[in-house]
Amino acid sequence: MTQLRTIVNRPIALCLLLLAAAVVAPSYAVRSVAPSRPAIIASVDLEKVFNDIALRAEAEIELDQLKQRFQEEADAMRKEAKRLEQDLDLLVRGTPQYQNAEKDYKQVALDFRALVEFNKAKLGARRAEARKEIFDQIVRAAGSFAGAHGIDYILADDSRVNLQEGSELQIVQQISLRRVVYADPAFDITDELIGWINQR
Repeated sequence: MTQLRTIVNRPIALCLLLLAAAVVAPSYAVRSVAPSRPAIIASVDLEKVFNDIALRAEAEIELDQLKQRFQEEADAMRKEAKRLEQDLDLLVRGTPQYQNAEKDYKQVALDFRALVEFNKAKLGARRAEARKEIFDQIVRAAGSFAGAHGIDYILADDSRVNLQEGSELQIVQQISLRRVVYADPAFDITDELIGWINQR
């Protein structure tokens, strides 16, 4: 009877051993690959980096040129609309010539409004695209800077930004968006990262 109980219990014991191994193995694997030193962390003022790098100035020049080109297009069409409006004043109302000129004027005025709205949307889209491109380059540069200087994490320090006045909900939303409560200025590498990006 004792021998039978031993035979029956062996598979159960084996299962328990396998289960224990399955539980312990992941935690052991995590411990075996975990770094053996504390993480090296630095912080940056992301807004200052974004505003002070040369890439931002170059993007602003491009956007200003695009804005100027759009303005010239709008001015030319506005001038044409003004000319057609003046031509209307020289014609007799109700005549075929007046009706044709009025039709042309209304079409140009409509095209002018459409052009202004289209260029405004296009400029906004290009500005958003430029901001994304700049941010992507900042992220890549931060990665290369961190690799070159043995840094594990570069955090955007938002602790120095004051909360804006608003309703209770707005204040709560601002607080919930905060990721850093305090950062020691001694670990701030904002100027170093700006210099690193501008040299590339």
